[in-house]
Amino acid sequence: MASSRTALQFARLLVILLPSIWLGPSTAQVTTTMAQPPGTLVEAVYEERLDRYQVQRDAAAAFGRFGMPTVENDVDVYRLQFVTTGLGGQVAVVSASLFVPVEPLRGSAPLFVFGSGTTGLGDQCAPSREAALPQPLGDYRGYLAPYAGRGIVTVFPDYLGFEDASRPQAYFHAASEAHVMLDAARATRFFFAEAPWLGELQDAVLMGGYSQGGHAAFAAADLRPWYAPEIPLLGMIGFGATTDVLPLFIEGPFYAPYILASWSAIYGADQVDAPSILAERWLPSLQREALSVCVDRAQQLYPFDVDAMYTPEFARALRAGTLESDFPGINALFLENTTGLSGHGLPALVVQGGRDVIVHDPTQERFVAALCAQGSDVKYLNVVDARHRETRPAGFEAAVTWILDRAAGYSAPSTCSP
Repeated sequence: MASSRTALQFARLLVILLPSIWLGPSTAQVTTTMAQPPGTLVEAVYEERLDRYQVQRDAAAAFGRFGMPTVENDVDVYRLQFVTTGLGGQVAVVSASLFVPVEPLRGSAPLFVFGSGTTGLGDQCAPSREAALPQPLGDYRGYLAPYAGRGIVTVFPDYLGFEDASRPQAYFHAASEAHVMLDAARATRFFFAEAPWLGELQDAVLMGGYSQGGHAAFAAADLRPWYAPEIPLLGMIGFGATTDVLPLFIEGPFYAPYILASWSAIYGADQVDAPSILAERWLPSLQREALSVCVDRAQQLYPFDVDAMYTPEFARALRAGTLESDFPGINALFLENTTGLSGHGLPALVVQGGRDVIVHDPTQERFVAALCAQGSDVKYLNVVDARHRETRPAGFEAAVTWILDRAAGYSAPSTCSP
């Protein structure tokens, strides 16, 4: 693909070459009278080239006991900013990291849009800021560069709300996640169209993500026909995907304060009614703590215990399955933000860990069965000794093969029952 010199020259000239889309300094929420269609590329900055051996070395922490990934080519790293749709339909700008294969063995490359797992609600927890944190929240750079090292252009966007002082991340908000994922694909495709020396991008887009990112990837499949029908989406990959928020309140209760704080900002405190859900001890500091601590601290601050997290009434309703009648407000939001089951018919790869304590096997298996029933070809891969975050390295080789096969036009494999 492009030489490092050419890429660097392009990065320095981009704002001059594309003045019509320059919106100024790094800003997440922009009010403008200019027409800024979703997916508009605002800025692209060349950061560095990673040779294939550095990509492997940097992957050590993310891949752990699953061993170094095979890497075939060098990788160029860019920082992008692009327009997406804000909560009220206004212009919003988000950041993303882009990993571009340098001279991949297969020539043209498919595009993989990857959604982050939970990092936190506040700006300091944004996936794009991970390198500045005392300790990484997901080793995403080390994990994602190897996809580009196998010839797959990979873009990794922040979610809506990061770098926006007026609101927290739109956490587990299906529409916002779908907008960001699809607009990241639009912006990347535009980037390649305007900079042909980057290489050839196939007309093939795959969505994927870990945990919350799986929720986002399947949300993109749901909304694509109406929001971005021009995106040639060929399928989705979920690694420990949390596509249904309701079971998470039981299986991973320490995420509930994040969800309630974010949804209160989106839907209003009256509809969410956090005091009827959270135990009284968590209420006075809910907004302050939920917005100030990243996920590693949240898992220490909040209990992994339904009875300690919630009011007795809400805990009983969760266990009894009576939220629809007992807590109709929050139950409606759970239904609204369930993803993947719109009948999109796209194939999927679902990687689950047999030791996952955040998304339990039966929960994931119910999702896979429902996806199969709606006509999707689903390959379900359960790695019996993998924990939640280990689904990413455990499923890496399977994901690379699955992406390249979809891009090549092969039929999608399926483990769905007849």
